[in-house]
Amino acid sequence: MQMMKTKVIYSPQPDEPQDSSAAYEYAKRISYLLNGGGPPSTSSSSAEAESGGGGDTNAIVVVERLTLESLDFLTKSQGDERKGCTHCIFIISCSADGSVDRIVRKLIRSLKNNNNDDNAVSASQASKSIPKVAIALLGHARCENSANQMRDTIFGNGRKFRKAVMGWSKANASENSGNKLSSGESLEVQVELEGPDSPGGFDEWIKRIVQ
Repeated sequence: MQMMKTKVIYSPQPDEPQDSSAAYEYAKRISYLLNGGGPPSTSSSSAEAESGGGGDTNAIVVVERLTLESLDFLTKSQGDERKGCTHCIFIISCSADGSVDRIVRKLIRSLKNNNNDDNAVSASQASKSIPKVAIALLGHARCENSANQMRDTIFGNGRKFRKAVMGWSKANASENSGNKLSSGESLEVQVELEGPDSPGGFDEWIKRIVQ
């Protein structure tokens, strides 16, 4: 069986410790879900790869924190790095007031400009080499009322990031490519109010998109 590679790029809330962040724990959980092994690792390395575990999926999951260079993986022709990668999953934490890490804000601007970058992947290359992209936005409302009333505020900046990625995807993927970001490949969830294994939640979403 051919090894499947999934790249997971996560961003904690502003000033949140990486090791205790929900974004990091959810990123690590993907390896657990895809490999069917024991509990997710708690390693604090900035980039790591895991494989095996006895599940039905033959997978390697690479986990790394979002940086200003993270989008080079998608927007520049780095064939060797992308080779064998089938999915790229972004996990973006959105604070209760809607704030996101400054790297997310900077990347929103750079990704919008990347559609006209000479280094961007051409449409003909995109359908062959660009992994399928999915984005999970993790909200941090502490009560149901705030989650409902402040939903647009909480997820506002995360949605801008998602829109920028969608714009890039549409510009670089061919009409018949399966690489475009669709509504089924995005998720908004309040992680302080429901666990990842809740019905219709994060775990089910991951298993559905990574097939």
